[in-house]
Amino acid sequence: MYDFFQAYLWSFPAAIALVASFIQSLTGFGFAIIATPLLITIYDPKEVVLILQIISLSINTVFSVILRKYVDWNFVFVLSFGSLLGQPIGMAIYYYVPSNILKIFISVIILLFLLIKQTSCKPMYETRFKSLIVGVISGLLNTSTALAGPPLILYLAACNREKTSMRADSIVYFTVISLTGIIGFIIAQQDLSVAVSRTFMMLPAAIVGLILGNLLFPYLSQSMFQKIIFIMMAFSSVYTIYSIL
Repeated sequence: MYDFFQAYLWSFPAAIALVASFIQSLTGFGFAIIATPLLITIYDPKEVVLILQIISLSINTVFSVILRKYVDWNFVFVLSFGSLLGQPIGMAIYYYVPSNILKIFISVIILLFLLIKQTSCKPMYETRFKSLIVGVISGLLNTSTALAGPPLILYLAACNREKTSMRADSIVYFTVISLTGIIGFIIAQQDLSVAVSRTFMMLPAAIVGLILGNLLFPYLSQSMFQKIIFIMMAFSSVYTIYSIL
């Protein structure tokens, strides 16, 4: 029984990392959206936030180098600046909100963004101010729940960004905010040792998913790209509610 439990604790997180990194590699989004509701069924929600900061930085740094020529650096800079304003607020939520409340908060956030995505069909024009606000919201969610992706997904989808640009900008942006998030937790003297050990356990599977997704990306149409984004958000919201009940 003990051996089975140990195998579960190793294999299930690795499988989650494989699937989540595969989706992330295909779309530029999705690692935290897929991984968060699944990992909080195994680990404490606050520990999951730390794990996802570290593993996202690990896989996205390599991927950013590969995609650098497709990146809109001005756009990423504005987003990143906004995230620096939002991350301290997110850290306050992380430290002062109990884990069970944080779990409910995560599910509500996912459902809210899914509802907005389904009901809002009006196209949006991209501006520096809007990008800054999206960065603030994304940064707040990054350090409180590790769910930095949903506001950026909705914004870029509403602005009708082409899939290659959308993917590259998102990957580089997530690399930046994962790094600044980790630095913020280190400054706050948060113990990251357990999160680092969990990350090393999941990282090989995440790398495999990253490679597979990158190989399949050229065959992904724009319409299929949008469908995958919707499916992963819907799955995440439903599973998070299920895990709470």
